[in-house]
Amino acid sequence: MFDLLMFLNAVVVIAGGLLAVSALIIANKPDAKQLIDKLVPFQALIGVGMIALSIVNLLRLLGVLTDMFKLDTMWALGVWCMFGAGIALGALFGMPQIVKWIPGESNAEQKAMQFSQKVAPFQVILGLVGIAGSLLVLLFLVGVMKFKLR
Repeated sequence: MFDLLMFLNAVVVIAGGLLAVSALIIANKPDAKQLIDKLVPFQALIGVGMIALSIVNLLRLLGVLTDMFKLDTMWALGVWCMFGAGIALGALFGMPQIVKWIPGESNAEQKAMQFSQKVAPFQVILGLVGIAGSLLVLLFLVGVMKFKLR
């Protein structure tokens, strides 16, 4: 059951998750710094993409989100983790860009910075959760893992 929007959502959340855990990756494998540095210029775009795709897919699947656990627990956990981490990390990385797009004077920039400061301590955990959930979703989408009806 291949779904292009879910596939794109998973790929973008993996990219955002890699950005979120970049310090951890570089500490363990310094050679990876060059690859991660290629993603950094796109951080705001990746953030906006994570928010947009996660919210669109969440709204598309709103009626069946709880029923996913009946289809397969691993699939449901992957989807929930991907959406949650995608929205949280997307807000963290994409909020500065989104605030720039808001016309006029508002306190949105201040609220965005406050939210970023609250989420930032959990950035690595959210990144790991997002990567794990997205990888699970990808494994189901490409057919490596099969659904097990409960």
